Amino acid sequence: IGWISIPGTRIDYPVMQTKDDPDFYLKHAFDKSYSNYGVPYAAENCDADISDNMVLYGHHMNNGSMFGSLNKYKDEGFWKKNQYFTVYTESTAYRYQIFSYEDAVVGGNVYKVGYQPGEEYQTFIDEMVKNSDFDTGIRPKSRNKILTLSTCTDHDSSKRFAVHAVCIDTQKISEE
Repeated sequence: IGWISIPGTRIDYPVMQTKDDPDFYLKHAFDKSYSNYGVPYAAENCDADISDNMVLYGHHMNNGSMFGSLNKYKDEGFWKKNQYFTVYTESTAYRYQIFSYEDAVVGGNVYKVGYQPGEEYQTFIDEMVKNSDFDTGIRPKSRNKILTLSTCTDHDSSKRFAVHAVCIDTQKISEE
């Protein structure tokens, strides 16, 4: 469904999605062959062009591949130099800015999608800001689209390391 590229990390991968078997790409490569590494994939109930909170999952590999290098964001200096990244779909390039990161409870609110702009969605965003390991000073509003990147933590199986980014720009990709 797209491609994600995050400067300063090894994250430069296709993003897959399947509605029939939501976790299929947890153990399959983009060509559908079996792979212990898997490939980053979107939650089955997300749509890059319309979801309020797009959720992408990827394995935490110790060598930094897949979403293993997300842990670099636990260093405030790294965030300051690498807070912007891009997700490309067939029709659009989405530019994001990371505004929060945390160890999130598996199945918790950060994985919910389907909010309508307004008070409930703003409360959800404010909770992500409040729970961040570091205050970035960025305060998204309920009219903004959010992207959540999620990977395992190395210390607690009931939590996932979640990085939250706000869409700051979109550009249509010309068809040539």
